Amino acid sequence: MQARALNGRYRLDERIGEGGMAVVYRGYDLVLNRVVAVKVLRDQYISDSNFLRRFEREAQSAARLSHPHIANVYDVGQDGHTRYIVMEYVDGPNLKELIRRQGPFSVDGAAFIIRQVAEALDYAHAHGLVHRDIKPQNILVDQNGHVKVVDFGIAKGLSDANLTEDGTGMGTVHYVSPEQARGAQATPASDVYATGVVLYEMLTKRLPFEADTPVGVAMQHVSANPPPPSQFNPAIPPEVEAIVLRALAKNPADRYPSAGALADALDNWERAATADSQATRVISAAPAAVDRPPRRSTAAAPPGRAGRGAPPPPSARTQVFRDDVGCVTWLIGSAILIGLVGLVVLVFNVGDFGFFDPSNRPTPTATATVPAAAASPTAEPSPTSTATATTPATPSPAGTPGTATPTPSPTPEMATVPWLIGSTLDQVEETVSGLGFTLVEERVYHNVEPPGTIVDQEPRAGESVPKGSEILVKISIGPEFISLQGIPGLPRAQARQQLEQLGLTVNEVEEGSATVPRGNVIRTEPTSQVANGGTVTLYISVGDQIQVPNAFGQPYPQVVAALENAGFVVESVVPQTCEQIQQSAPDFDCENFADGGVVSATLAWGSWVPRGSSIAIAYYDAGDD
Repeated sequence: MQARALNGRYRLDERIGEGGMAVVYRGYDLVLNRVVAVKVLRDQYISDSNFLRRFEREAQSAARLSHPHIANVYDVGQDGHTRYIVMEYVDGPNLKELIRRQGPFSVDGAAFIIRQVAEALDYAHAHGLVHRDIKPQNILVDQNGHVKVVDFGIAKGLSDANLTEDGTGMGTVHYVSPEQARGAQATPASDVYATGVVLYEMLTKRLPFEADTPVGVAMQHVSANPPPPSQFNPAIPPEVEAIVLRALAKNPADRYPSAGALADALDNWERAATADSQATRVISAAPAAVDRPPRRSTAAAPPGRAGRGAPPPPSARTQVFRDDVGCVTWLIGSAILIGLVGLVVLVFNVGDFGFFDPSNRPTPTATATVPAAAASPTAEPSPTSTATATTPATPSPAGTPGTATPTPSPTPEMATVPWLIGSTLDQVEETVSGLGFTLVEERVYHNVEPPGTIVDQEPRAGESVPKGSEILVKISIGPEFISLQGIPGLPRAQARQQLEQLGLTVNEVEEGSATVPRGNVIRTEPTSQVANGGTVTLYISVGDQIQVPNAFGQPYPQVVAALENAGFVVESVVPQTCEQIQQSAPDFDCENFADGGVVSATLAWGSWVPRGSSIAIAYYDAGDD
């Protein structure tokens, strides 16, 4: 294609990518003097009016996103029959190319990329936008490793193209979530699944599912378990493998609650594994140092100097330490000393806190140890020490022993807080009750999660707290404002069902339309969004028909003009006297009815008739009455 400028502004230079629905060019903005990427819609979709509306609406939604890891959308336009989107140009390959050239990635390398992708997704999800088509081809990486996610909000998944259509399904279906493969709507959990597939591919240089046809791949996403990634890359640690497989869970509720949570797990896997390993070593090391019989070291060293100088390697240190007789003697002596100290402490605690039978104790006295030189001359020395003097104790209140005996507080039984986010109350009630917790509910607005879904909890999952503790759960009641985009054009029943499921009250008004099929929604009131729990009026098409206005009593010249403007053919306008009118309407009040007011028509007031229908009207002519 020769260089051309769309609308005289965006020059198309070289083709840099293409997909089933669009071709991407490296271009140049002649107005702002900057390099841009221009995505041009393929010709076969230009005649699809539904797709064009969605293309423009969702591209405009994506343009409102501003995030360091989302490629900016600068403009959406049309030049003749050519539809295009102008985006930020990223000087670097896409992740698919990097996987082919450099894969498989190390865990740290994969985590570095996934973290940036996750930040982009979480930002988009918080703004009510689901990507639907996360795959390595839509993840661009510049020369510094900085990630930009592209194609936000442009529907290119299973809802727009037949899986078997050549060139449109294969690139997407390898990363599609099970719920999308079943035809359900994509959610943020669908993006988490696709990110899990990308992670699987980065670590193994393979896709989890392959088949001869796109439909075969989709069916595996729905029903088959992915092969463990360590099967293809044995260097993958078990902890990382568990992270990947959780992201690929068939049930969205079993996946990570957000892309950020997946990235957190990937960032922290080694720390968690190290902590578990250290705990295991602490438990198992003590008996190993005592129970194994000492072995003589084979290292040559002067007598009495074993273990000195440079530290031995870890595998030899305990042998050198146990072969040194002096050290063994020191250990034994230390153990005896520790035992004696423990015995003294035990005796002190038992005597002081009243574990002996109180009836065997002497009369309460206070014993103070003072230097012998300071003892009173009249005080008799203790039989066991000349440095101890005994004085009467301060009398205790009636009924109170001289020495208090505190009651030890029972150690509370602990339980681990379960993960509740992403589930409903019905789904977690049995688990929470079984662990001895009590739920405290708080209803909050949420732009992403559907009503009834738990979106936050306190304490956090994994914390250990006493049984019987309260867990605060924040439950979505849906967004504060509900978008009405996409409702116009839907069939009446489908539009009503969607809105009522969101807790809205729905009213209907019939209206003629030359363009909207009969029974479909023409427009809504309000037009763009409505407060959660509010009322929406649907204007339902009755087809290309017009409604006969109720013109009773109105001046006939105005009525004639209104009928003709509405599309009626006014055949005749007939005056009638009071007597003529009362022949068919005896109660007609001639005195109080306006002269020239319309009294009847050949078509019923309020009825819908085809455009161009004929109508005749009669009006009251007072004359000389």
